[in-house]
Amino acid sequence: MGSNFKLLDNYVEDQISNLKTVDTKHLEGMFENFSPEAIVEGSSMTPAELIESFRLSMITESLTEEYSKTFNLGASQYQSDWLGRYVSEFWEPDEMGHADPFKNILQDFGVDRSVINSEIADARSETDYFLHHSSGLHPISLTTYGIIQECITDYWYELQRGFFPDESNTSKILGYVKGREALHTVQFRDLTAMQIELDPYLMEQVLFAAVNFQMPANHIPTVKDIESKTQSWIPKMNGSVYELLIRVTQNIHESLNDKPLLGKIILGHASRSEKKFFGLIPQSTLVVCMSNLRGGYGLVGELLLDQLGLTGNEPDIHRTPLEKIQYHLKQPVKRWIRYKLELDGFFS
Repeated sequence: MGSNFKLLDNYVEDQISNLKTVDTKHLEGMFENFSPEAIVEGSSMTPAELIESFRLSMITESLTEEYSKTFNLGASQYQSDWLGRYVSEFWEPDEMGHADPFKNILQDFGVDRSVINSEIADARSETDYFLHHSSGLHPISLTTYGIIQECITDYWYELQRGFFPDESNTSKILGYVKGREALHTVQFRDLTAMQIELDPYLMEQVLFAAVNFQMPANHIPTVKDIESKTQSWIPKMNGSVYELLIRVTQNIHESLNDKPLLGKIILGHASRSEKKFFGLIPQSTLVVCMSNLRGGYGLVGELLLDQLGLTGNEPDIHRTPLEKIQYHLKQPVKRWIRYKLELDGFFS
């Protein structure tokens, strides 16, 4: 693999110099006597739900070594030293202190520290994440997984941070952790784009990883039940599942710049989760139709970007008469599909 991966090696080397860990002196100022009953005002969350949401964050962040094990396994299997270095010399140490702010918040909420430590110990003893990782071990599968997982986590912490006053130390430290998750999203996005540049045939691995994606808490027995509630909690936390999809889609699109693959990903996810884009058309039938229609997947990807406001209208400027004819033929089809598209139902 050698010289082909020089680009990836150099990128990882540059990122290692940006390593920053959570400063313990900032953690000491977090105990600000916030009451769950008081800070849920202005949201639809109950105090118990708010505490559960922070338990989820704390436990998930406490198992960094489990996720690293999965990435290192893929790096070893595919002889991708650049991925092993990124995980062991940047991502894992960068993540290691992220559980501490959530421990402090829960303690500030009145949860006993011994209970917190016991829950973390139980989660570590009961979880073998790498046995359940469903998005594949190929390096580009793992970096695609990283894009989605870190993007979702970044948004989740943004919503949790919103419960605290902007000037509070708690808000500031959560903002720092959120910022690191945003950085990891960009890093995984860049690493994915570089691999595609080296080998465009890796697109199918990206598709597999995205379609089979699951958040890690789905495989942590201690918080699995809490994870199942997160989608319904996002609106109650003054967030939007729609906004989250925009962010995830934008990051994948910026990494791939491939509308047909984006169409395959969204239809593949819909099939896997039994969601329907068109009320009267079975999802399996739609997938078959799109796979046999020339440009069908690209049309779905293009429409998704249009619906999410992530692309401007295609200009009516073309190099050849044939391209102009194709453009005008496509517009009625797009209008019909857009009229029939049940994107809100897909999220519900």
